[in-house]
Amino acid sequence: MEQRRDFIKKITAAGLYASAFPYISYGAYNSRLDDSPLRIALIGRGGMGANCARTALRVPGVKLVGVCDLYQARLQLAKEEWGADVFTTREYKDILSRGDVDAVIVGTTDHWHQQISIDAMKAGKHVYCEKPVIHKISEAKDLIKAQEESGCVFQTGSQGMSSIGNRKAKQLVQSGAIGSVNLAEAAFTSAPRRPCRIPEDLSPNDIWWERYVMNSPQVAFEPSRFLCWRLWLDYGTGIAGDLFVHVLSSLQYIMDSPGPERVYTTGDKDGIGDTPHIMLSYFDYPAHNEKKPFKAALTANYSDGVSRRWGSTNFLIIGDEGTMRVEWDRVTLNTLRPASATDFSGLPNIGNGIDKPQQINEREWVFVEDNYHNCHYDHFVNFFDGIRKKTKVDGDVLFSVQTAVPAVLCLDSFHQGKPALWDPVNLILK
Repeated sequence: MEQRRDFIKKITAAGLYASAFPYISYGAYNSRLDDSPLRIALIGRGGMGANCARTALRVPGVKLVGVCDLYQARLQLAKEEWGADVFTTREYKDILSRGDVDAVIVGTTDHWHQQISIDAMKAGKHVYCEKPVIHKISEAKDLIKAQEESGCVFQTGSQGMSSIGNRKAKQLVQSGAIGSVNLAEAAFTSAPRRPCRIPEDLSPNDIWWERYVMNSPQVAFEPSRFLCWRLWLDYGTGIAGDLFVHVLSSLQYIMDSPGPERVYTTGDKDGIGDTPHIMLSYFDYPAHNEKKPFKAALTANYSDGVSRRWGSTNFLIIGDEGTMRVEWDRVTLNTLRPASATDFSGLPNIGNGIDKPQQINEREWVFVEDNYHNCHYDHFVNFFDGIRKKTKVDGDVLFSVQTAVPAVLCLDSFHQGKPALWDPVNLILK
């Protein structure tokens, strides 16, 4: 009975803590607190960039005024989808010089994320930047400095962290529902990678190649390096920066952790590009905020087309008193000891169904939000609220760096054949 009372006290305390939403002060930019639309522009209209723009436009009071891409065909697609009056250009600085742009979505290749974000904030534009927000560790502090000096709102595009499942998981972990966390696990699998598909009529005139490679090794025009850039270290961060960073963002949000201090990765390359198609990465998280140290194990196998696991939407957190399987719209809680509905009554409401756990048996409970709209939508609402209301965004610039660095360190460890050591608080390599 004493353990049960302690558990309830922890939940109630966590509920009071979670109900407070901190105010954050930003600089003297145009905060757009009136009823006029927030005017956004998209820089990088690839698959994810276009998806981001579509989701952003679902939020009331948002208007797309410009699109930039180095590939001429994508600019034509932008006009076809969003209207002939949308300004299009190959030069991102044309977007930043416009007075009718309040915020930009940076959906480019990884090796342009930091530079475009810094230039945008210097121009007074708020930034939603796809993950990872840096391509190299050396880019981290300059990105943070640019945000601090500009006062602009900055948010990383790890949309899963804003899911209602993550928010419920954070409540449960902080309340002690599974005791002290010791391990998190996630896996990604996919059918074997195939050579990049290149349009037969593609020519050097279609892509502004000189601009694309301006801040990377100067190589001759090679379409696969542009259209399948994630396979190349010069432009991307491989599986770790594409996929692992989603789990790292969710995990560090849930655990309220600044990041791991040790990363070790092994894996294999399949000859397509120069990034691994199989990766096994291990992360050592130190004690923080009265929480004990814990580990994380993230794996990916792009030669497994059968198991169909996708860690960013389904991962496991293990504690000494239970486990939680976290998905975007639900959390499945298994406890070591029997629990009852009253054990969860102290948690503040964050949705509808997810606040009313379904009992499977005395040790298994499911928190599920029926007809959940979309965590990508929630993430953009959080970003636009940060601009309009000056409220704290969940994936601010410091958080963005603290979740991007471990992903980049995965590749460093893989290539060096040894663990990478990192100080996540002071942001320095050891």
